[in-house]
Formats: sequence, C-alpha cells, structure tokens
Amino acid sequence: MANTPSLRPGGKGDVSETGMPVAFKDSMTAATDAAFNIVLPPSHQFEVNTNSPDARDRRRLFVAIAQGIVHHLCDNARAFEILDSRNNPTGDQISIQTDSTLL
Repeated sequence: MANTPSLRPGGKGDVSETGMPVAFKDSMTAATDAAFNIVLPPSHQFEVNTNSPDARDRRRLFVAIAQGIVHHLCDNARAFEILDSRNNPTGDQISIQTDSTLL
C-alpha cells in the first residue's frame, strides 16, 4: 500500500525552522490554520508562512485538535461500515493510514 495516501495530522516542527515548518506543511493542522485565517476579518488575519512565536502558539491548539481527531479515527476505524449498493454491510474493514507526524 505504498501509494495509499496517509492522514497527516501535522506538528509544530522545530523552533529553528524558518517559514512554515516541514512537520506542519500539507497537514490537517495547516489546513485548520488556513481555514481559521480565512474566517477572520481581514484586519485580524495573520501570516501563515512563518514560524514566529505567535504562529507557534496558535498552531499548538491546531496540532492538538488534529492529533486528537486522527487518533480517534484510528482507534475507532471499526465504526465505519462499508455498504454495497443495496446498503448491506460488506464485512470489509477500513485501515486508516497515518504518516510519521502522528504522535
């Protein structure tokens, strides 16, 4: 399953990184950060391509949320049921793939 996409919760990355940290980029956390920025009024929007102390503080919350969601999905994958075209359970199981940012 090497080509199977993985859920990428993301992390804050290292404080020494410049710009958007690698552990944060292209993750559920980055998507949450971007969505939060979009719903703010323009006067309150923030720079997303930074690793400033303010950005790291804000991202801490989003990292925790993403980590919690992905852990919950992985721990409860059996709650998802695969149905056939007649809505009958097939008995197939879901395997949730995650990347190395999952704590």
